[in-house]
Amino acid sequence: MDETFKVFHRVLSIAGISIYAKRNWDSKGWLLLQIFNFILGFLTFLFTSGFVASNVSNLLLFIQGACIWTTGVIMFITLGVCLYFKRDFRAFLEEIAFSDLILEMPLIEHVVSLSLAKGKVGELKTMVLDSQKKLLKYTRILFISYVASVWLCASLYLCTPIYLMCVTGDENLRLLAFDMWFPWGLENFAVFVASFIFHAYAGYLCCIAYPGLQSTIFFMVGQIVRQLRIMCFIMLNLDDLAGEIVDGNLELRQTVCTQILSQCVAHYVKIKRFANRLNVICQPFYLALVLVAVMLVCMCSVKIAISDKLSMDTAKYYVHEFCFILVVLLFCSLGQQVQNECEKLEVAVLEKWYIFNAKHKNSVRIFHMALGQRMPIYIFGSVTLSLPTFTWFIKTGMSFFTLVMSFLEEQ
Repeated sequence: MDETFKVFHRVLSIAGISIYAKRNWDSKGWLLLQIFNFILGFLTFLFTSGFVASNVSNLLLFIQGACIWTTGVIMFITLGVCLYFKRDFRAFLEEIAFSDLILEMPLIEHVVSLSLAKGKVGELKTMVLDSQKKLLKYTRILFISYVASVWLCASLYLCTPIYLMCVTGDENLRLLAFDMWFPWGLENFAVFVASFIFHAYAGYLCCIAYPGLQSTIFFMVGQIVRQLRIMCFIMLNLDDLAGEIVDGNLELRQTVCTQILSQCVAHYVKIKRFANRLNVICQPFYLALVLVAVMLVCMCSVKIAISDKLSMDTAKYYVHEFCFILVVLLFCSLGQQVQNECEKLEVAVLEKWYIFNAKHKNSVRIFHMALGQRMPIYIFGSVTLSLPTFTWFIKTGMSFFTLVMSFLEEQ
Protein backbone atom coordinates (compact mmCIF):
# COMPACT_ATOMS: atom_id res chain seq x y z
CA MET A 1 0.00 0.00 0.00
CA ASP A 2 2.75 2.44 0.96
CA GLU A 3 4.59 1.87 -2.33
CA THR A 4 1.65 3.08 -4.41
CA PHE A 5 1.05 6.16 -2.29
CA LYS A 6 4.79 7.00 -2.30
CA VAL A 7 4.70 7.06 -6.11
CA PHE A 8 1.70 9.37 -6.02
CA HIS A 9 3.35 11.66 -3.48
CA ARG A 10 6.66 11.90 -5.34
CA VAL A 11 4.96 13.02 -8.53
CA LEU A 12 2.22 15.25 -7.09
CA SER A 13 4.56 17.00 -4.63
CA ILE A 14 6.34 18.58 -7.62
CA ALA A 15 3.17 20.61 -8.19
CA GLY A 16 2.73 21.27 -4.46
CA ILE A 17 -0.17 18.81 -4.16
CA SER A 18 0.64 17.20 -0.81
CA ILE A 19 -2.51 15.20 -0.04
CA TYR A 20 -0.49 11.94 -0.04
CA ALA A 21 2.18 13.22 2.37
CA LYS A 22 2.48 11.32 5.64
CA ARG A 23 3.52 14.39 7.65
CA ASN A 24 3.00 18.15 7.34
CA TRP A 25 0.66 17.68 4.38
CA ASP A 26 -1.01 21.02 5.20
CA SER A 27 2.18 23.08 5.68
CA LYS A 28 2.52 26.63 4.35
CA GLY A 29 5.39 25.61 2.06
CA TRP A 30 3.25 23.10 0.19
CA LEU A 31 0.39 25.59 0.06
CA LEU A 32 2.54 28.39 -1.43
CA LEU A 33 3.89 26.07 -4.12
CA GLN A 34 0.39 24.88 -4.94
CA ILE A 35 -0.90 28.48 -5.15
CA PHE A 36 2.04 29.40 -7.41
CA ASN A 37 1.20 26.55 -9.80
CA PHE A 38 -2.48 27.48 -9.73
CA ILE A 39 -1.59 31.05 -10.77
CA LEU A 40 0.62 29.65 -13.53
CA GLY A 41 -2.29 27.46 -14.63
CA PHE A 42 -4.50 30.56 -14.77
CA LEU A 43 -1.91 32.40 -16.90
CA THR A 44 -1.73 29.39 -19.23
CA PHE A 45 -5.51 29.46 -19.59
CA LEU A 46 -5.38 33.24 -20.18
CA PHE A 47 -2.64 33.12 -22.83
CA THR A 48 -4.16 30.18 -24.71
CA SER A 49 -7.57 31.90 -24.67
CA GLY A 50 -5.91 35.04 -26.06
CA PHE A 51 -4.36 33.08 -28.92
CA VAL A 52 -7.67 31.44 -29.86
CA ALA A 53 -9.57 34.76 -29.65
CA SER A 54 -6.97 36.59 -31.77
CA ASN A 55 -7.12 33.97 -34.54
CA VAL A 56 -10.86 33.55 -34.96
CA SER A 57 -10.59 34.78 -38.55
CA ASN A 58 -7.90 32.20 -39.39
CA LEU A 59 -9.63 28.84 -39.07
CA LEU A 60 -6.50 26.69 -39.32
CA LEU A 61 -4.68 28.61 -36.58
CA PHE A 62 -7.88 28.66 -34.54
CA ILE A 63 -8.11 24.85 -34.72
CA GLN A 64 -4.43 24.46 -33.84
CA GLY A 65 -4.77 26.82 -30.89
CA ALA A 66 -8.00 25.22 -29.70
CA CYS A 67 -6.16 21.91 -29.13
CA ILE A 68 -3.90 23.69 -26.66
CA TRP A 69 -6.69 25.81 -25.17
CA THR A 70 -8.73 22.74 -24.22
CA THR A 71 -5.70 21.30 -22.42
CA GLY A 72 -5.17 24.61 -20.60
CA VAL A 73 -8.78 24.65 -19.46
CA ILE A 74 -8.59 21.18 -17.91
CA MET A 75 -5.21 21.92 -16.29
CA PHE A 76 -6.55 25.14 -14.74
CA ILE A 77 -9.71 23.40 -13.46
CA THR A 78 -7.67 20.45 -12.14
CA LEU A 79 -5.25 22.68 -10.20
CA GLY A 80 -8.21 24.71 -8.89
CA VAL A 81 -10.06 21.60 -7.69
CA CYS A 82 -6.91 20.25 -5.99
CA LEU A 83 -6.34 23.60 -4.23
CA TYR A 84 -9.92 24.44 -3.21
CA PHE A 85 -10.87 20.91 -2.10
CA LYS A 86 -7.47 20.03 -0.66
CA ARG A 87 -8.81 19.13 2.80
CA ASP A 88 -11.73 17.18 1.35
CA PHE A 89 -9.46 15.00 -0.79
CA ARG A 90 -7.17 14.38 2.18
CA ALA A 91 -10.21 13.30 4.21
CA PHE A 92 -11.32 11.01 1.38
CA LEU A 93 -7.89 9.36 1.24
CA GLU A 94 -7.78 8.87 5.00
CA GLU A 95 -11.23 7.31 4.89
CA ILE A 96 -10.93 4.92 1.98
CA ALA A 97 -7.27 4.75 0.90
CA PHE A 98 -4.88 4.93 3.84
CA SER A 99 -7.16 2.60 5.78
CA ASP A 100 -9.34 -0.09 4.20
CA LEU A 101 -12.94 0.88 4.93
CA ILE A 102 -14.20 -2.68 4.46
CA LEU A 103 -12.15 -3.82 7.48
CA GLU A 104 -14.49 -1.82 9.72
CA MET A 105 -17.13 -4.53 9.21
CA PRO A 106 -16.94 -6.92 12.20
CA LEU A 107 -17.38 -9.91 9.86
CA ILE A 108 -14.43 -8.91 7.66
CA GLU A 109 -12.31 -8.05 10.69
CA HIS A 110 -13.01 -11.51 12.12
CA VAL A 111 -12.38 -13.32 8.83
CA VAL A 112 -9.07 -11.54 8.15
CA SER A 113 -7.83 -12.29 11.67
CA LEU A 114 -8.23 -16.06 11.16
CA SER A 115 -4.93 -17.85 10.58
CA LEU A 116 -6.63 -20.82 8.94
CA ALA A 117 -9.76 -20.14 6.92
CA LYS A 118 -11.48 -22.72 4.72
CA GLY A 119 -14.59 -22.90 2.62
CA LYS A 120 -16.51 -19.69 1.93
CA VAL A 121 -14.79 -17.92 4.84
CA GLY A 122 -11.43 -18.67 3.22
CA GLU A 123 -12.69 -17.41 -0.14
CA LEU A 124 -13.91 -14.21 1.48
CA LYS A 125 -10.57 -13.61 3.21
CA THR A 126 -8.66 -14.20 -0.02
CA MET A 127 -11.03 -11.92 -1.92
CA VAL A 128 -10.63 -9.05 0.57
CA LEU A 129 -6.83 -9.20 0.70
CA ASP A 130 -6.13 -9.97 -2.97
CA SER A 131 -8.57 -7.40 -4.33
CA GLN A 132 -6.88 -4.66 -2.28
CA LYS A 133 -3.44 -5.65 -3.59
CA LYS A 134 -4.67 -5.80 -7.19
CA LEU A 135 -6.41 -2.43 -6.95
CA LEU A 136 -3.25 -0.77 -5.60
CA LYS A 137 -1.06 -2.48 -8.19
CA TYR A 138 -3.25 -1.57 -11.17
CA THR A 139 -3.74 1.99 -9.93
CA ARG A 140 0.04 2.42 -9.68
CA ILE A 141 0.53 0.98 -13.19
CA LEU A 142 -2.24 3.22 -14.55
CA PHE A 143 -0.74 6.29 -12.89
CA ILE A 144 2.78 5.64 -14.20
CA SER A 145 1.47 4.85 -17.70
CA TYR A 146 -0.67 7.97 -17.70
CA VAL A 147 2.26 10.17 -16.60
CA ALA A 148 4.44 8.63 -19.34
CA SER A 149 1.76 9.20 -22.01
CA VAL A 150 1.20 12.84 -21.09
CA TRP A 151 4.96 13.37 -20.79
CA LEU A 152 5.38 11.98 -24.33
CA CYS A 153 2.66 14.30 -25.63
CA ALA A 154 4.21 17.37 -23.95
CA SER A 155 7.69 16.42 -25.19
CA LEU A 156 6.43 16.14 -28.77
CA TYR A 157 4.93 19.61 -28.52
CA LEU A 158 8.17 21.01 -27.05
CA CYS A 159 10.56 19.27 -29.44
CA THR A 160 8.70 20.15 -32.65
CA PRO A 161 9.57 23.90 -32.70
CA ILE A 162 13.19 23.17 -31.75
CA TYR A 163 13.38 20.62 -34.56
CA LEU A 164 11.89 23.07 -37.07
CA MET A 165 14.32 25.80 -36.02
CA CYS A 166 17.24 23.41 -36.48
CA VAL A 167 16.01 22.20 -39.88
CA THR A 168 15.34 25.66 -41.28
CA GLY A 169 18.52 27.13 -39.76
CA ASP A 170 16.69 30.42 -39.23
CA GLU A 171 17.77 31.82 -35.87
CA ASN A 172 15.19 34.58 -36.18
CA LEU A 173 12.42 31.98 -36.29
CA ARG A 174 10.74 32.17 -32.90
CA LEU A 175 8.46 29.16 -32.70
CA LEU A 176 6.89 28.19 -29.38
CA ALA A 177 5.70 24.76 -28.29
CA PHE A 178 2.17 25.77 -27.32
CA ASP A 179 0.10 28.33 -29.18
CA MET A 180 -0.24 31.24 -26.75
CA TRP A 181 -0.75 34.96 -27.11
CA PHE A 182 1.75 37.12 -25.21
CA PRO A 183 1.65 40.89 -24.62
CA TRP A 184 5.36 40.99 -25.54
CA GLY A 185 7.37 40.16 -28.63
CA LEU A 186 9.76 37.25 -29.07
CA GLU A 187 12.39 38.97 -31.24
CA ASN A 188 14.76 39.29 -28.29
CA PHE A 189 16.41 35.91 -27.69
CA ALA A 190 16.37 36.32 -23.87
CA VAL A 191 12.63 37.00 -23.95
CA PHE A 192 12.14 33.99 -26.22
CA VAL A 193 14.09 31.70 -23.84
CA ALA A 194 12.08 32.91 -20.83
CA SER A 195 8.82 32.37 -22.74
CA PHE A 196 9.94 28.90 -23.82
CA ILE A 197 10.78 27.98 -20.22
CA PHE A 198 7.28 29.09 -19.23
CA HIS A 199 5.91 26.84 -21.97
CA ALA A 200 7.99 23.89 -20.82
CA TYR A 201 6.99 24.33 -17.17
CA ALA A 202 3.30 24.64 -18.07
CA GLY A 203 3.52 21.60 -20.34
CA TYR A 204 5.14 19.36 -17.78
CA LEU A 205 2.81 20.68 -15.09
CA CYS A 206 0.08 18.97 -17.14
CA CYS A 207 2.02 15.73 -16.72
CA ILE A 208 1.47 16.04 -12.97
CA ALA A 209 -1.96 17.66 -12.65
CA TYR A 210 -3.85 15.40 -15.09
CA PRO A 211 -2.67 11.98 -13.91
CA GLY A 212 -2.61 13.01 -10.25
CA LEU A 213 -6.22 14.05 -9.76
CA GLN A 214 -7.71 11.63 -12.25
CA SER A 215 -5.82 8.58 -10.96
CA THR A 216 -6.81 9.54 -7.40
CA ILE A 217 -10.46 9.56 -8.46
CA PHE A 218 -9.95 6.26 -10.31
CA PHE A 219 -8.61 4.69 -7.12
CA MET A 220 -11.43 5.95 -4.90
CA VAL A 221 -14.15 4.86 -7.32
CA GLY A 222 -12.30 1.56 -7.72
CA GLN A 223 -12.52 1.10 -3.95
CA ILE A 224 -16.28 1.61 -4.15
CA VAL A 225 -16.54 -1.06 -6.86
CA ARG A 226 -14.32 -3.44 -4.86
CA GLN A 227 -16.36 -3.12 -1.68
CA LEU A 228 -19.64 -3.57 -3.54
CA ARG A 229 -18.25 -6.82 -4.98
CA ILE A 230 -17.24 -8.04 -1.52
CA MET A 231 -20.72 -7.31 -0.15
CA CYS A 232 -22.26 -9.08 -3.14
CA PHE A 233 -20.18 -12.18 -2.36
CA ILE A 234 -21.28 -12.02 1.29
CA MET A 235 -24.96 -11.80 0.39
CA LEU A 236 -24.73 -14.63 -2.16
CA ASN A 237 -23.09 -16.91 0.43
CA LEU A 238 -24.72 -15.53 3.57
CA ASP A 239 -26.08 -18.83 4.91
CA ASP A 240 -22.85 -20.74 4.21
CA LEU A 241 -20.69 -18.06 5.85
CA ALA A 242 -22.87 -18.01 8.96
CA GLY A 243 -22.83 -21.81 9.13
CA GLU A 244 -19.02 -21.95 8.97
CA ILE A 245 -18.64 -19.21 11.60
CA VAL A 246 -20.88 -21.00 14.14
CA ASP A 247 -19.65 -24.49 13.18
CA GLY A 248 -23.08 -25.61 12.00
CA ASN A 249 -25.02 -24.55 15.14
CA LEU A 250 -28.57 -24.17 13.77
CA GLU A 251 -29.77 -22.06 16.72
CA LEU A 252 -27.09 -19.40 16.18
CA ARG A 253 -27.09 -19.60 12.41
CA GLN A 254 -30.18 -17.44 11.90
CA THR A 255 -28.96 -14.86 14.43
CA VAL A 256 -25.54 -14.58 12.76
CA CYS A 257 -27.16 -14.25 9.32
CA THR A 258 -29.24 -11.30 10.54
CA GLN A 259 -26.19 -9.69 12.18
CA ILE A 260 -24.14 -10.00 8.98
CA LEU A 261 -27.00 -8.52 6.97
CA SER A 262 -27.19 -5.57 9.37
CA GLN A 263 -23.44 -5.03 8.97
CA CYS A 264 -23.82 -5.01 5.18
CA VAL A 265 -26.62 -2.46 5.39
CA ALA A 266 -24.53 -0.20 7.62
CA HIS A 267 -21.50 -0.52 5.36
CA TYR A 268 -23.54 0.17 2.23
CA VAL A 269 -24.80 3.39 3.82
CA LYS A 270 -21.17 4.42 4.51
CA ILE A 271 -20.14 3.74 0.92
CA LYS A 272 -23.15 5.58 -0.50
CA ARG A 273 -22.46 8.63 1.67
CA PHE A 274 -18.82 8.60 0.58
CA ALA A 275 -19.79 8.29 -3.10
CA ASN A 276 -22.27 11.18 -2.78
CA ARG A 277 -19.68 13.45 -1.14
CA LEU A 278 -17.09 12.59 -3.78
CA ASN A 279 -19.59 13.16 -6.59
CA VAL A 280 -20.56 16.62 -5.30
CA ILE A 281 -16.94 17.75 -5.54
CA CYS A 282 -16.05 16.00 -8.81
CA GLN A 283 -19.26 16.63 -10.75
CA PRO A 284 -18.12 20.02 -12.21
CA PHE A 285 -14.80 18.41 -13.15
CA TYR A 286 -16.57 15.51 -14.93
CA LEU A 287 -18.72 17.97 -16.87
CA ALA A 288 -15.75 20.12 -17.93
CA LEU A 289 -13.71 17.05 -18.88
CA VAL A 290 -16.38 15.55 -21.14
CA LEU A 291 -17.31 18.82 -22.88
CA VAL A 292 -13.70 19.90 -23.40
CA ALA A 293 -12.75 16.40 -24.57
CA VAL A 294 -15.50 16.56 -27.22
CA MET A 295 -13.97 19.74 -28.59
CA LEU A 296 -10.40 18.41 -28.40
CA VAL A 297 -11.27 15.17 -30.22
CA CYS A 298 -12.91 17.22 -32.95
CA MET A 299 -10.03 19.69 -33.32
CA CYS A 300 -7.27 17.06 -33.17
CA SER A 301 -9.10 14.95 -35.75
CA VAL A 302 -9.41 17.95 -38.08
CA LYS A 303 -5.74 18.85 -37.62
CA ILE A 304 -4.71 15.26 -38.39
CA ALA A 305 -7.00 15.13 -41.44
CA ILE A 306 -5.53 18.27 -43.05
CA SER A 307 -1.87 17.54 -42.17
CA ASP A 308 0.82 15.12 -43.26
CA LYS A 309 -0.21 11.95 -41.44
CA LEU A 310 3.36 10.75 -40.75
CA SER A 311 5.07 14.03 -39.84
CA MET A 312 6.53 14.73 -36.40
CA ASP A 313 4.19 17.68 -36.01
CA THR A 314 1.12 15.47 -36.55
CA ALA A 315 2.31 12.76 -34.13
CA LYS A 316 1.59 14.95 -31.11
CA TYR A 317 -2.06 15.25 -32.13
CA TYR A 318 -2.40 11.46 -32.33
CA VAL A 319 -1.08 11.09 -28.76
CA HIS A 320 -3.08 14.08 -27.50
CA GLU A 321 -6.38 12.77 -28.85
CA PHE A 322 -5.69 9.20 -27.74
CA CYS A 323 -4.99 10.32 -24.14
CA PHE A 324 -8.25 12.25 -23.84
CA ILE A 325 -10.36 9.49 -25.41
CA LEU A 326 -8.80 6.92 -23.07
CA VAL A 327 -9.40 9.09 -19.98
CA VAL A 328 -13.07 9.62 -20.83
CA LEU A 329 -13.41 5.89 -21.52
CA LEU A 330 -11.88 5.02 -18.13
CA PHE A 331 -14.20 7.37 -16.26
CA CYS A 332 -17.27 6.12 -18.12
CA SER A 333 -16.23 2.48 -17.61
CA LEU A 334 -15.82 3.03 -13.86
CA GLY A 335 -19.20 4.73 -13.64
CA GLN A 336 -20.75 1.83 -15.55
CA GLN A 337 -19.00 -0.65 -13.26
CA VAL A 338 -20.48 1.02 -10.17
CA GLN A 339 -23.96 0.73 -11.70
CA ASN A 340 -23.39 -2.93 -12.62
CA GLU A 341 -22.17 -3.86 -9.14
CA CYS A 342 -25.15 -2.14 -7.54
CA GLU A 343 -27.48 -4.16 -9.78
CA LYS A 344 -25.70 -7.40 -8.86
CA LEU A 345 -25.90 -6.58 -5.16
CA GLU A 346 -29.61 -5.83 -5.46
CA VAL A 347 -30.17 -9.27 -7.00
CA ALA A 348 -27.88 -10.97 -4.46
CA VAL A 349 -29.84 -9.57 -1.49
CA LEU A 350 -32.89 -11.60 -2.53
CA GLU A 351 -30.87 -14.83 -2.86
CA LYS A 352 -32.56 -17.55 -0.75
CA TRP A 353 -34.50 -14.97 1.30
CA TYR A 354 -37.23 -17.54 1.93
CA ILE A 355 -35.06 -19.70 4.23
CA PHE A 356 -34.74 -16.99 6.90
CA ASN A 357 -37.03 -15.93 9.76
CA ALA A 358 -39.48 -13.00 9.77
CA LYS A 359 -37.03 -10.54 11.37
CA HIS A 360 -34.41 -11.25 8.73
CA LYS A 361 -36.92 -11.00 5.88
CA ASN A 362 -37.94 -7.54 7.11
CA SER A 363 -34.29 -6.43 7.04
CA VAL A 364 -33.98 -7.84 3.52
CA ARG A 365 -36.93 -5.72 2.36
CA ILE A 366 -35.38 -2.57 3.83
CA PHE A 367 -31.99 -3.28 2.28
CA HIS A 368 -33.54 -4.06 -1.11
CA MET A 369 -35.41 -0.74 -1.07
CA ALA A 370 -32.18 1.11 -0.25
CA LEU A 371 -30.35 -0.64 -3.09
CA GLY A 372 -33.06 0.37 -5.54
CA GLN A 373 -31.72 3.93 -5.53
CA ARG A 374 -28.24 2.77 -6.59
CA MET A 375 -25.29 5.21 -6.49
CA PRO A 376 -24.84 6.59 -10.03
CA ILE A 377 -21.99 9.02 -10.76
CA TYR A 378 -23.74 12.09 -12.17
CA ILE A 379 -22.16 14.53 -14.62
CA PHE A 380 -25.07 16.96 -14.47
CA GLY A 381 -28.81 16.61 -14.12
CA SER A 382 -29.74 13.01 -14.82
CA VAL A 383 -26.76 12.28 -17.13
CA THR A 384 -24.39 9.74 -15.60
CA LEU A 385 -20.87 8.52 -16.28
CA SER A 386 -21.57 5.31 -18.17
CA LEU A 387 -20.79 3.57 -21.44
CA PRO A 388 -23.81 5.17 -23.21
CA THR A 389 -22.31 8.56 -22.23
CA PHE A 390 -19.01 7.54 -23.82
CA THR A 391 -20.87 6.56 -26.99
CA TRP A 392 -22.53 10.00 -27.00
CA PHE A 393 -19.10 11.60 -26.49
CA ILE A 394 -17.59 9.85 -29.53
CA LYS A 395 -20.63 10.52 -31.74
CA THR A 396 -20.73 14.20 -30.78
CA GLY A 397 -17.00 14.63 -31.39
CA MET A 398 -17.27 13.01 -34.81
CA SER A 399 -20.33 15.10 -35.67
CA PHE A 400 -18.40 18.29 -34.95
CA PHE A 401 -15.49 16.90 -36.97
CA THR A 402 -17.75 16.30 -39.98
CA LEU A 403 -19.21 19.80 -39.66
CA VAL A 404 -15.79 21.50 -39.52
CA MET A 405 -14.41 19.43 -42.40
CA SER A 406 -17.44 20.31 -44.53
CA PHE A 407 -16.86 23.98 -43.81
CA LEU A 408 -13.16 23.68 -44.74
CA GLU A 409 -13.99 21.92 -48.01
CA GLU A 410 -16.41 24.70 -48.97
CA GLN A 411 -13.67 27.27 -48.42
